Parts: sequence; structure tokens; C-alpha cells
Amino acid sequence: MRRRGRRPCARAGVAGGRPLVLECRTRMQAAPPNPADLRLGEALGSGAVATVVRVVASDGRQFAGKILHASHRQDAAAQSRFAQEAELLRGVRDAHIVEVFGVVEIDGERVLLLELVEGPTLAELIAREAPLGEARLAALAAGIARGLARARGRVVHRDLKPANILVAGGHTPKIGDFGMARATSLAGVDRSALTVLGTPDYMAPECLDPLAVDVRSDLYALGCILYEMATGGPPFAGATAFGVIEAHRRAPVPVLPDSFSPPLRALVQSLLAKAPGDRPQGAAQVAALLEQLAAGSTSALAVFTGERGGGDPPCAGCGQPRPAALAVCLHCGLQAARAESGPYTVLVAGPGEPGDQLDVALREALRRWVAGNPGLRVTPGLLDKRIPRVPFTLLRGVSEATARAVGEALRQIGVEVEVVHGGPLKSPAMRKKARALVGRSLAVVAASSVGVMSSKAILVLAPLLLIGVTVGATWSSLRQVTGKGERPAALPPPLQQALTEVERVGPTIDEARHRHSLRAVVGRALALAPALGPATGDPEAPAEELAQAVTAATAAAARLDALDRELAACGIQGGDEAVRATLHERDTWAARLLSLTAALDGLAARVARSRAGGGAGDGEALADLRARVEALEEVQRGGRGA
Repeated sequence: MRRRGRRPCARAGVAGGRPLVLECRTRMQAAPPNPADLRLGEALGSGAVATVVRVVASDGRQFAGKILHASHRQDAAAQSRFAQEAELLRGVRDAHIVEVFGVVEIDGERVLLLELVEGPTLAELIAREAPLGEARLAALAAGIARGLARARGRVVHRDLKPANILVAGGHTPKIGDFGMARATSLAGVDRSALTVLGTPDYMAPECLDPLAVDVRSDLYALGCILYEMATGGPPFAGATAFGVIEAHRRAPVPVLPDSFSPPLRALVQSLLAKAPGDRPQGAAQVAALLEQLAAGSTSALAVFTGERGGGDPPCAGCGQPRPAALAVCLHCGLQAARAESGPYTVLVAGPGEPGDQLDVALREALRRWVAGNPGLRVTPGLLDKRIPRVPFTLLRGVSEATARAVGEALRQIGVEVEVVHGGPLKSPAMRKKARALVGRSLAVVAASSVGVMSSKAILVLAPLLLIGVTVGATWSSLRQVTGKGERPAALPPPLQQALTEVERVGPTIDEARHRHSLRAVVGRALALAPALGPATGDPEAPAEELAQAVTAATAAAARLDALDRELAACGIQGGDEAVRATLHERDTWAARLLSLTAALDGLAARVARSRAGGGAGDGEALADLRARVEALEEVQRGGRGA
């Protein structure tokens, strides 16, 4: 991993102590000249691995040439990245990507021939001028996003940062230095594509897992760049490189200053989301949003920049929002529970011996779990006021299914549970606790009433104490709210059926990244469901489309998880045919699931434009969503032959 550094840049000259920035030269539409007609000019800059020099053709045209330092010419990894940069971008032409013409030999040197961009790096521009105004930084970021959109079908950059972006004419950003890039497909890549690479200031939280890195990791880096243009520094800091990476993974996402518009601040927040599924899914969509901001328009920004699930209760296990309509947390896999009437009682039995107080940390975890399960229709009650002694009654009068689900969920957070048929005293531990409390109470009464009460009076009082203490010992620590409390809103039957399948499959998915991908689709579908029916005039058709999208995403997440288990078993670094076939299938599933999620974002944008009166209906977007679902279903039918 590299700390922040400067990328070599081509400057035309210096005037008055400041760089004289010139317009970018006209892009070469014809092939570069024969290498025999090229000669090496002066050095334009030098980095850790290579030097960039001016290359002049006999007809006067000029290029930039990257030459490996002598110390790296025997380095196989450096040589591989050198060749890879030429291969990945062969034929890619875009106003926002430094054009690569290939590797040629000039005067006995192997030279990577590039478009010459005479201007500063974005890092230099930020150092000189930050914080930038909103319109300018939005326009620059829109250009970077356009470059990413052009490359996304082929390349994940993996080291997108201001030092690797040249600015032509002070306003046209051009992404360069693809030496750490890899193909979007993992099938056939070399070992370097499966290592942890990048510059810590701009590395997405998932970058420590090479299988999790995709085009959304570059969008996270774009969010870091936007933050730096707006404030003068990257969003996270640390004493070491790994400290910075840990901040990306754990620290709260910083917010832009109030001087920037709410839409821009929200867009940066969404780009810096910890989970890839919570970010915008496509660079082209981000570019369109930034172009709107640069032009002063914000009509459709709320679709992408609002917090999804902002009104959902937090999961007791991880604290992340969990849709009330879903009985499982797709962040951490913790099961939720809903109340059904029945003859069963749920007791908290430990950890500890009967009569011991519940651990303070577990009490807090239990309170969070109660708050995160509105479907049980209970409130914390006595749990808010005191630390109870185990065992104690948690729920009574519930079905066996509810009791078992509650028991399994609480065991996941470290609470020991006992389920009994009938009332609390059906539990031997509860009876033991009640007897112990009665014994202690009688001892206290006897000691305090010597000379006041006769033994006969104490014997008369004992049954009353037994009843009172037993009731106290078995009294529920929660307050059950019959017929009240938060209930999930009714969903169309097709969508509810699809969510039932999510609840069944979700907990079986081992890798968190695949649960997060599924959660991204579920969250978008649930957000769209209330809006699509009125928008299309047919409440059933959109629900069916959304349900099919959720079902297809469920199958994709489960299959990706199974493929990753296969790769872990056989070793992803292996180069045999079986590994390549597995990686190829994984590529196909991952790409189409990402495409499906992006299609839901596109549908949300159309709904927003329709509401604002600026767009047509949603039929075209629904058709696009249907096509993405069918593409996933085709992969599922084809299996490894996809």
C-alpha cells in the first residue's frame, strides 16, 4: 500500500511562481507514429516506480512516456503492472481518461506511450486552492465520474486519488495511472489482482478483501476526493496506514461543512457509506447528479442521497437499521421475532445461577433487542428501572414458534433462555428461585419480629409471603402491549412472499458482503413499493416486478456465497481450469446483481422525476428492471455454463 504521493505531471511552464496551465492538446484520433519516428525528451516528473518523460514524434506531435526506474526493471510485479496498464485501457477513449497507446521501444527503452496532458494534478490544485466552491468541485467530480463510467465495464482502478488525476485547462479532469488497476472480471487475472493495493486515504472499507473490491470501491474513493476538494483534507486520518484503513472501516462518516448544499453533503455521505450496497451503484448516475449540482438543479437528488431505512428500528446485534417488514438483519444475520399468541413462556435463565443478577452489558443488549423487535409488541418495562435476577420472565402467552425464534435470537447475543409450556413456575429454576426468595424473606421477618410476633403468626404469614414473593419472582420484566405497538405495514402478497424467502435464505449466507448486497436490493424494493403503485396506476404489476427482483437477488447472493466457499476450499490463487471456471461464474453473478441494483436506482430516479413533473412514466424503467431480473434468472438456469 502507498501513502499519499504525487503523480508525475506534465507542465508547460511557470509564470509568476505559479504553474502556467494550458489547455489539453487535441486528442490523437490517428494511431501513434512508428516507434522509429519517436525520440525521448526531457523528464516531466518522477514517481516511486517510474519516470515520465516527454516523447516527440518526427511530425511534431507530443506524447508522455512512462519508463520504469532501473531498480524496478527486474521486478516481475512492476513489469506486470506496466504491461497491464497498456492492455486494460487499449482502445478506451474518453475525454476524462488519459489515453494509453501501448508499450513501444524508443532508443532501447521500453516506454508506455500516453496522451500528454499539460496541467497540474488534482492534488496540486487542491493544495493550492482548496476548499473549492461547490459548482467547481461538482463539475470536476462529475468529470471523474464520467471517466469511471467509461472504464467500468473493463477496469477497477483501485488507486483513484487526486495525485492520479490530471486537470487540463483547470477544468477537465483526466484519470491516469492505471498501474494498480485490474479487470472487473476476476477470471484469468494474475496474483497481483488478488492482493491488497491502494493508498490508505482513499481505500474503501472492503479493500482488505480483494474479492469484495469492485467499481463501487472506486466510487468510495470519489467520495473521499469530493470531501478533500471541499475541505482541503481527506475524510479520515490515522497515525499509521493501518490506522487510516481502520478509520475507513469503523469511524463515523464525516459531514461536509454547512456552507455546502444539503444535496451535496448527502451525496458525499452516500458515496462514503461503509457497505457498497448503500452507495450509488453506477458512476454514470453519480455523474448525472453532480452535473445537476454544478448547474444548480437538485430535482432528483433525494432518491440517491436520502438515508435508506432511516425510520427502521435498529438491529440489537449490530445497531444497523433493519426493515420492520423483514424478520432477519442482513447486516449481521440476527433473527428478529414477531408475537403470536399461545401457551408458552420465555424465561431468561442466565448466564449465572438462580438468584444472580443479570450482567449489566447483557441487560443493555437485551434492552436493545427489545427495541429492535417491534413485532413482539412489548416495551422494556422493569428492564428500564432495575437489573433483574435470573431466571425471570421475558414473555408469556406466546406460540411455540415465537418462543423458539426468540430463544434462538437471544442465544446469538449471549443470553441463556428457557422455554416452557405453561406459566413461569413450570420452570424448575424459577421454582428454585421462588423458594430461595421465600426462605430469605421468612428469615428476615423472623429476625425482625422476635418478641413481637408469635411463631403461629409467622406460620400464618408464610403462605402470604410465598404468594407475594412467587408473584414477584415470576413477574415479567417486559410490559406486553396487546394490540398495540409497531406492526409492519401490509405489503402486496408477491413482495411479502419474496421477503419470506429472504428470511429463510439470509441467515444461511456466511459472507457479510453477500448479505449486504441482498439487503441493498431489499431496501430499494421496499422504498419503491409505496410509490410505484400510484405512479403506474396498477398496484399489482410493480409489486410483482419488485418481488421478482428480490427473489432473483436472493438466489444470486446465496450462489455467490456458495462460490466463495468453493474458492476458499480450493485456493483462489490457483490457476487450474476449475478455479477459472468458478471465478467466471462468480463474475457473471456479481456483475448482474450489481446491474440489477443499479436498475432499481434508475427506477427510483424516474419516480422522483415523475413526482417533480420533469419526466415520463415508469414503464421504461420497469422494463429495464425486468430485463435485469431475466438476466439473473438466465444465469441461474445456466449454472456453470453461463
